[in-house]
Amino acid sequence: MSSLRELVAEAIKNKNRINTLWSSLQLMLESRQVVMSELGPDALPQLMETRKYTAENIEALVEKLVESVKKAGGNVYIARTAEEASNYIAGLARSRGVKLVVKSKSMTTEEIMLNKVLEETGVEVVETDLGEWIVQLAGHRPSHIIAPAVHLSRAEIAEILSSRLGIRVDPDPTAITRTARRVLREKFLSADMGITGANILVAETGAAMIVTNEGNGRFVTTFPKILVTVAGVEKIVRDWRDAINILRVLARSATGKQTSIYVSIFGPRRTSIRGGEDSEYHLVLLDNGRISAEKSPWLSETLRCIRCSACFNVCPTYRIVGGHVFGDIYTGPIGVLWTAVTRGLERAAEISPLCVSCGLCKETCPVSIDIPMTISWIKNEKGNKTRTDWGLSMYELYTKAGSRMSGLFNWIGKSKIARKLMEMIVGIDSRRPLPEFIGGSFFEHIPTNGVKDGNLKVAYFVDTYAAYIDWRLAEDAVKILSYLGVEVVVPPQEGSGMPLIQYGFQEKAKRIAERNISSLYPYVEDGYKIICTEPSAAYCIKAAYPKLLGTQEAEAVAKNTYDYIDYIVRTGLYKKLKPGTTDGSAVFYHYPCHGRTAAPGAPTVKLLENLGYRVYTRDYGCCGMAGTWGMRKGPIGYDMSIEIGRRVVEMIQSTGAKTIVTESSVCPIQFRQLTSLEIKHPVQIIAEKLKL
Repeated sequence: MSSLRELVAEAIKNKNRINTLWSSLQLMLESRQVVMSELGPDALPQLMETRKYTAENIEALVEKLVESVKKAGGNVYIARTAEEASNYIAGLARSRGVKLVVKSKSMTTEEIMLNKVLEETGVEVVETDLGEWIVQLAGHRPSHIIAPAVHLSRAEIAEILSSRLGIRVDPDPTAITRTARRVLREKFLSADMGITGANILVAETGAAMIVTNEGNGRFVTTFPKILVTVAGVEKIVRDWRDAINILRVLARSATGKQTSIYVSIFGPRRTSIRGGEDSEYHLVLLDNGRISAEKSPWLSETLRCIRCSACFNVCPTYRIVGGHVFGDIYTGPIGVLWTAVTRGLERAAEISPLCVSCGLCKETCPVSIDIPMTISWIKNEKGNKTRTDWGLSMYELYTKAGSRMSGLFNWIGKSKIARKLMEMIVGIDSRRPLPEFIGGSFFEHIPTNGVKDGNLKVAYFVDTYAAYIDWRLAEDAVKILSYLGVEVVVPPQEGSGMPLIQYGFQEKAKRIAERNISSLYPYVEDGYKIICTEPSAAYCIKAAYPKLLGTQEAEAVAKNTYDYIDYIVRTGLYKKLKPGTTDGSAVFYHYPCHGRTAAPGAPTVKLLENLGYRVYTRDYGCCGMAGTWGMRKGPIGYDMSIEIGRRVVEMIQSTGAKTIVTESSVCPIQFRQLTSLEIKHPVQIIAEKLKL
């Protein structure tokens, strides 16, 4: 069996498949943004309440659902394991003489490996969702929860159909769907058993619901004499109101459409559509780790998942390698969590290195599952740490040393021999340029603020880059705030600890978080706001520290922490920054990954427009640098990082902008390597305008 590294290396070679994945997922991402923006303000909070209720009351909901289904004349089997579920269905098929099964919406049946079990008993199994049918014919497993064949181009699909069906099929969507319709219709008409999954199970009535766009779900649930629904216990909701809360968001978040074409509601019935004989309905409720996961402080959030797969669209590594590499049975970012729930932490840890802790999955998740921090926990619990993990996790110590010995460290960064040694010993890819130290630290050059007892007062959390690599950024940040009449203090502090979180060293990260919160909390009590010029630092304080520590002090500091530009815009201070002599030149704003948490709504765009710039921006997600991850040697690091970066740079260059503006200190490393464009921090732009 190939290692993860080998699988990634092979996937990176397939440029056509990468292009297919990237373009498909970018289209889904941008379509989703439009329709999600149309939702009312209550939609997501109501969805969150619905999913939290289910996660916290699973056992009671199971009891109510079983009662409702049996009352309506159906059968219920509660399977503790995947094996129990598949054996029950296989036994049912055998006892009823089933020869042909048609399936729809059946991701959970992948989890229990049902097709294999049924086929071993001589039953023909036909997937009828178009994408599932295609990957079944191809001998692949689904690479995406809602788009199982997203990794295949039209030409590849046509070739698969032509080869397996023995007919010529043109690489045209209409020709492909017509072929599927013709072939599958015969299967629907002769099937003995239909098997579906469920998007929702309504405990109040016992009804099951599936959403589809092809209509096959209607045939699977009405034509065969025997109908089996297989679903995890987390799919249960209290009542129809809860069901509507999910339906209102599901299609928008999953496909970028306002609604699915079909919503099928079904349950126990007396006859099939063919009539003549009594029909059977069996609901197989699957536990398989879910109920115990509800009791885990880390894995319990997984049960809120509505299987929309929005996290796939934004995941930088998934967009390159797809689900056949980034995944087990469940794929993509949320797939790591589902793998931990259903297959165990060790299996989840095997695919966890493909998570770069960019945080985009949490930001896009409609129920705010903290996927990146949970994967960090999985790495902490079961991940086998490599020498490179250890080395890159100490990045903050490296920068401290570099600030004291800048000449030596800058020489090392440029020496081919030294870089090759670093590559061999630490695993930092020699092809990746390293940041250059200007010498000294910000803590030796803190400018006098001059503002005392002002209405606005902030405590500046500097973080690694501005503290030790190029402290001129921090110096400008303080001078700008002084110009704007803001009192600034610089508390004692360590680095944010983000590299430790990224590589799963949570105990060490927790100790750093405790020390930083201990230092910052007294300032918050005294009315100061915490500001950060580094998005990852703000992310750690606002999102990671409360999760790691779970204390009131961490929560209080988080609520009072702001991205630097966000603070200036929120307080209206940006209006004091006049456009000056700008000629309306074009700049491209790159929204840092952790900036989505630190500064929601891209306030930097508002600032730049106020300064007189024409601002281009596009949400393609991560640039591929992902902190120190883009420095790692080999496929799971530099090679994949560059594949991501090239595609991002193409999008940026297509705008014609000559300058990239971003708050991140690491994204510029990627951009400077791949472009000749000027890269500036917005603080640098303001300082230049004010001639500070």
